[in-house]
Amino acid sequence: MHYHKRILLLILNLVWCFTDGHQIPERSYKEIAALFNAYQENDERAIVFVNLYLKKARSERNLKKMIRGYEEALYYSEKPERKLLYADSAIIASIQSGDRDQIARSYLGKGIVYYYNRRQYKPALNQYLIAFKYSKNSQDLYLKNKIIYHLGMVKSYLGYYREAADHFVDAGGYFARKANDDENPTLKINNERGYFNSIYRLSTCYKHLHIYRKEDSLINIGLERLQKRSEFLPELGLFRKGKGIQLLRQGKPLEALEQLTSARDILSRVDDHASLTTVYFYIGKSYLRKGDRINALHYFRKVDSLVNKFRFITPEIRSNYEYLINDAKSRKDKDRQLYYTGQLLRADSIINADFAMLSAKLYREYDTETLVEEKKKLQQKHHQDLALIYISVGAGMLLWSYMIVRSRKREKLLTLKYQELLRKLKESESLQPVHEVPVRTDGRSLYGPEIIEDIQGKLKAFEDQKLFLTQNLTISAVAKMMGSNRTHLSYVLNVHMGTTFPTYLKQLRIRYITKLLLEDSKYLNYSIDALAVECGMTNRQKFSSHFLEINGMRPIDFIRKRQQELRHS
Repeated sequence: MHYHKRILLLILNLVWCFTDGHQIPERSYKEIAALFNAYQENDERAIVFVNLYLKKARSERNLKKMIRGYEEALYYSEKPERKLLYADSAIIASIQSGDRDQIARSYLGKGIVYYYNRRQYKPALNQYLIAFKYSKNSQDLYLKNKIIYHLGMVKSYLGYYREAADHFVDAGGYFARKANDDENPTLKINNERGYFNSIYRLSTCYKHLHIYRKEDSLINIGLERLQKRSEFLPELGLFRKGKGIQLLRQGKPLEALEQLTSARDILSRVDDHASLTTVYFYIGKSYLRKGDRINALHYFRKVDSLVNKFRFITPEIRSNYEYLINDAKSRKDKDRQLYYTGQLLRADSIINADFAMLSAKLYREYDTETLVEEKKKLQQKHHQDLALIYISVGAGMLLWSYMIVRSRKREKLLTLKYQELLRKLKESESLQPVHEVPVRTDGRSLYGPEIIEDIQGKLKAFEDQKLFLTQNLTISAVAKMMGSNRTHLSYVLNVHMGTTFPTYLKQLRIRYITKLLLEDSKYLNYSIDALAVECGMTNRQKFSSHFLEINGMRPIDFIRKRQQELRHS
């Protein structure tokens, strides 16, 4: 009966949305919110109602409601790319509001998208750190501890287990105290959920730090308290997973299978695919300990299937592919061996990129046949071509001489380019301010001068507030944050400023980072990747190419020349 009432309500609301607005009074924020609150997370159908909410907020210039609208749009959007766009819009509106707590919440929201929806831990950590900076002096302890918890999550995945453990201890203590104090049932459950998640994550840190006594104690606390709490089903699944891994470590594969199978059923029901991947891996290991090779391989292959589907891998389950490779070798199945070797290399590339600290500690027992064969070939070649060494040395000397001459010429050219760049920067340290570009008012202009001046004024604010440092900006996103549209913005850039949006954006960013490199010597010690991030770019190669295009030299050469200049000054 309740379901039918909800359907009827949605139908009536849709009829209202498409009815002439002059005949029906304007709805309040609360009434519009009731329309999209009927939908589940990631249900794009709710966006039409969220847009109504945002339209009302923009027309009233109500920043607080605009932020709420962007957060709701993030919640109901299905694709991570769209979630990130709304997260950026929420950040911009929060910055405009000047509310540091709201700014912290907005950066936290963007970090959560990176973490849960894209499984990109380093970008998530960057957003969490910004959120933490804004919340340092906040009186909102719930917000501060939520940020602390998410910092712990990312640090744990990156392998900083001791730092992560400290975060979970702090967050868990706060949520436990609030759960005991709160009389509001909803708030009490939220704080209890924060507590159970904190102690579970703390137990995983203790596991990796080999502090098994503390790990076991926390898992037992979770299982004991959650046994009859149906509202905490996802958390129960995690604790059963932890208990299964604990029992397997203690040499009890049968008991481990019982806990892991229960965790599998729960985590499948709540769609926690990341945790499910780990559960499948340990179920496979449990069957292997029992001597059941067929079932073990079945679950190892299920791990591979989930990794392919969700592009999720951690160092903990890396050895899954070693088991599959060894099995393929024992059966002389070269096709399977080649496939799983490729998967292992792919896993290593992800681990090396996102888990720098762990990748240095990983001990890889598997040595591929390709590497062994390559080593043999190199040894044979060494003996066969010993006579060619002298020829190679002679050729090398000639090449070395040539390279010295070439290097000197290149250095002279770079010095000239550097001096020319400094001269240009002194003449004009930045792009021409947009408010000084004359507005064309003849009959050939598609838009009136008031529209053009409005866009130019907003572009000036965009530059002054350094919003161009926001990553993954598109012309549509910038137009939206300005309260304008893509067509108007593109027209002003192309016709009245004589540029395109990509060129305009990269000029702002490269001018900004070049000025930092000249004015603050600490940036000369940054890596190229860090400099790219500092000016809003995420791709090292694009940053280097854009720097060359704008400044006439690569960033690495500019930094070297600047360092030489400072040493001799």
